[in-house]
Amino acid sequence: MYSRISIKETLLEKPLGFVLSESTVIGIPIAFFSGEAEIATREEELVLIHDFHHKKAPLLLGVLRYLRRLEPFLRRYQRVSVIDFPDAIDNVEKLPYTNGIVIPLAELLVDENSEEIIDISRNVTYVPFPGSKVYKIRHGEALVNLLRTLLPAEIEPLVLGNHKYTEGLEIPLNPRYIPYHIGVFGATGMGKSRLVKVLVDEIVSKTNYAVIVFDHTGMDYTQFYPDSTLESLKIRLDPLTFSTWLVKKLRLSEYLVDYIDISVLELFRDYVGSELENIFESINKLRDLEEKREQMNRLHNLLKEKITRTAQKLGAKDTTIYKLSILMDILVPPEELARIFVREYSADQVLDMAFNLKKQNEPLVIDLSLEETLEAKRSVIASVIEVAWRRILETREKINLIIAVDEAQNYAWRAGRCEEGLARIAREGRKWGFGLIIASQRLAGSISTDIRANLNTVLFSKLSQTGDLNEIKQFADITGIEQSDLAQLVPREFYVAGLMNPLRKPIAIRVKKVE
Repeated sequence: MYSRISIKETLLEKPLGFVLSESTVIGIPIAFFSGEAEIATREEELVLIHDFHHKKAPLLLGVLRYLRRLEPFLRRYQRVSVIDFPDAIDNVEKLPYTNGIVIPLAELLVDENSEEIIDISRNVTYVPFPGSKVYKIRHGEALVNLLRTLLPAEIEPLVLGNHKYTEGLEIPLNPRYIPYHIGVFGATGMGKSRLVKVLVDEIVSKTNYAVIVFDHTGMDYTQFYPDSTLESLKIRLDPLTFSTWLVKKLRLSEYLVDYIDISVLELFRDYVGSELENIFESINKLRDLEEKREQMNRLHNLLKEKITRTAQKLGAKDTTIYKLSILMDILVPPEELARIFVREYSADQVLDMAFNLKKQNEPLVIDLSLEETLEAKRSVIASVIEVAWRRILETREKINLIIAVDEAQNYAWRAGRCEEGLARIAREGRKWGFGLIIASQRLAGSISTDIRANLNTVLFSKLSQTGDLNEIKQFADITGIEQSDLAQLVPREFYVAGLMNPLRKPIAIRVKKVE
């Protein structure tokens, strides 16, 4: 329960302007009074409309957009005499005025006797009469608890920052919709990674979700979580990803790929109790460099012998077999082979790490930057997702896990197994408490349709491509947002739209500063 707020506590002493004709529940045209109100007001400021004509009329909370400076004589599409007499422009009497549109966000129910705000509803059905006065909000603290009543009482809201202009007005986000998937989009330098960092901290500290962050560059998240960062080079690759890496290292034509694929698959199939398993365990356990190097050479020779025997068994020419042997010696150093093949943790163990770190309110950050190929990075993500689904199918219980993918255009578009895994979470994850955070510079042609169609909360800033705003409009209500609005944003400023936003219509926030 929140303390009741009087109208006088929330309104500025002087009105900004008044409502004009042709108001609707979608947009309310207003005119500004001349002077300070007209000059100082900016788009995206929150305002309250008070309809004095009817005592039972609710206050309307809205956001100001489409500011227009007008003048009855100096019209855009009308020729005026000062065009021919430039010096006259300073002597012409001008009657400028300013109009704007208020996008209604919520109705505030007022007790007509005490003039206190007693309730709030985001379902706007009242249209104010012309002449109703428009006020700035005095300070945001008066509305914080009121907005929180739009969320379930038993949950603690997530707070990423304050409203862009209203001091003290935190925008509480509903954590119930975390597994309904979140998209973060913006051009380079707008602060996407910092926003995701704040969002992840809020999730792990205030909810029961564990979070795994895949850091594409190794520069955006590892610096904040040095004690909970794991290099992807310690996570085992699946057989075909390792085989693909080896084929590229050997620079083989497509006609020789089968020799490598079959050799690697047989080694993995017969791994338990094999010489390969002994070598694998020795390399991981040994600390002496010379002994380790000896085991790496054993691994190299084992793989080379396996490939040449397979090629011979499949009828390869003697020259081809000899070529494969020489290429292994020249192009695949034993140390590099061991770095790719001998890895410490399985995807199952990675998942366990994430859940253990959740107990300390920390996310698990996986640094993908040292992987040589994009296929290897994708394989790491796909393997973790597949293990999570396997656990869900085994237990038939919610997993309460969020996968955050940075630079998602590399993983959510034409990315094979990785894209399929992310798309499955997007389609089916909400039932099992399995959610996505997708962060990307681009949207159109960079995030698959299955994924972006299931993002039910979107945070976006200036975008890399002009067409991306239209893409967002297809799956999120961003009423009143145009390219010109995005142009006004500076780093750390984002619009938040979708299910987590208690008002549902887009609101501009300034994200908390991350040191």
